[in-house]
Amino acid sequence: MTLAGSFVLATIVGAAVLLRPKPVAREQLPASSTIPPAARQVVRSKMARHQAQMQALVSRVVLLDDDGVARVAGEIFDEPALARPIAGDELNGLMPERFFVLQDELRARARKLVIASGRHDRDAIADEFAGLAKGCVSCHQTFVGGPLAPIGETQPGP
Repeated sequence: MTLAGSFVLATIVGAAVLLRPKPVAREQLPASSTIPPAARQVVRSKMARHQAQMQALVSRVVLLDDDGVARVAGEIFDEPALARPIAGDELNGLMPERFFVLQDELRARARKLVIASGRHDRDAIADEFAGLAKGCVSCHQTFVGGPLAPIGETQPGP
């Protein structure tokens, strides 16, 4: 009886291991189809820092840590921005104008998030964080060359 029970248990565990769902989440964006490799390299380290900041911000917002929200949003606001291209600026000139518009919007949302957290206004924190995250999605769509909606509008569903 013990041997049969052990065999059944081992079979169930083995089947569960073999049949478990495969992870489908991506850990990074697919390569851009519209932005040249040189321009992608320019933003790579910036985006690595931004990823860590956004993960920390999500945690601070969800845990209702107003001081933490202000600190991380302040870091995002203070992050050096990529300058819009000027005549002869080959590298930044490879970035689409939409990137710079969304970068400005990110900084504005981060500033509003700092202000809202200073007032302990949880509704405003939620709204500004949602807008900031929406801007991230729009920027990622710009970066990989996906379908774009005008700034401030939602993307059409599939």
